[in-house]
Amino acid sequence: MIASRANKRASKDHKTSKDHKISNVVSPKKKMISLVLKDHVIRYIDSKRPHLHGVTAFGEHFLESGIIQEGKIIDAARLASILKECIRKWKIQNREVQFLVPDSVIIVRKVDIPLEVKDEEIKGHLYLELGTSLHLPFDNPIFDVDFLEEKEDKKEILLFAAPEQVVNEYAQILKSVGLKPIAADVSSLAIYRLFYKVYGDSETTSPEGATTLSIQFNLQDVTVSIINHHKLLLVRQFKMNLAIENWEHGTDRDGTSIPSWVGDEDYLKYEVNVMMSEIERVINFYSSLINHQNDGIETFLLTGDYPYLEDIASDLERTFGKTPLTFHNELFDTQSKELIIPKYYLTLGLSLKGGV
Repeated sequence: MIASRANKRASKDHKTSKDHKISNVVSPKKKMISLVLKDHVIRYIDSKRPHLHGVTAFGEHFLESGIIQEGKIIDAARLASILKECIRKWKIQNREVQFLVPDSVIIVRKVDIPLEVKDEEIKGHLYLELGTSLHLPFDNPIFDVDFLEEKEDKKEILLFAAPEQVVNEYAQILKSVGLKPIAADVSSLAIYRLFYKVYGDSETTSPEGATTLSIQFNLQDVTVSIINHHKLLLVRQFKMNLAIENWEHGTDRDGTSIPSWVGDEDYLKYEVNVMMSEIERVINFYSSLINHQNDGIETFLLTGDYPYLEDIASDLERTFGKTPLTFHNELFDTQSKELIIPKYYLTLGLSLKGGV
């Protein structure tokens, strides 16, 4: 959804329609690699087509601390070396790839613009307003926009912004190791895309009018987002003060890597409680924005690579009185019928880009 001006193929405006409500930026005509790079891990999905059952392979490589930090590439040389080894191991040389912009740098904001500004001139108008009526916490942003509604003499839009330097760094390092980055996306949209694909026609989630609170609970951070009428209105990422070294990676009987906490249990519970407070702040903030109208949060969606998500689900239900929706393991498999486990659901949602 957000991509560099230097790579025009990587971006088109987010659009919606009656029958096609989720982002449709790229329509891959051949196999696509979907790549998620986090502070502690690289995950990939190789997909024959953007479909729940189009996955042909998936995998991961854990990163030591200090290579990527809070979404920013710190040691580019080391990351490039690791990526080259992963590309060789996963046999994905010279492939087109789509990736995620780090949640830590994403800005989502409602913006009013004059009604007379033509649709094709909106981005140019926004760049002209930088530093005057439009203020962002970084220089040289890149934009995408989504339309909300027209009100009398103005248009209300959603602005998605990220620092061009950060997005370019990811694109350039992927190019340097022989991949072809063609699209960048936002994790909250990737997860919601998966949710909509699975539950979009379900009456229990009321997709046409529902407000969804998406919680991605990971090893070191939590991303909270709110989607209303298929529009991403708010994204917040909260960092947990949990050293990656306190997560020990073992394997289950199927050979799957499973992290387990080896640090102080009470401290882990404390950090989880802090996250519950942050989630509550987001909910309260959203409630204040809508003035307690009929757009209250109907669905809690819980995903992430945190190994104790069942405990988080219980905490959420106890704190907020809502049972969060989680995806069942048996929902997703590869073309060879290998189950796709929960920590890959974000990458799976990214792989659906362009074909929802």
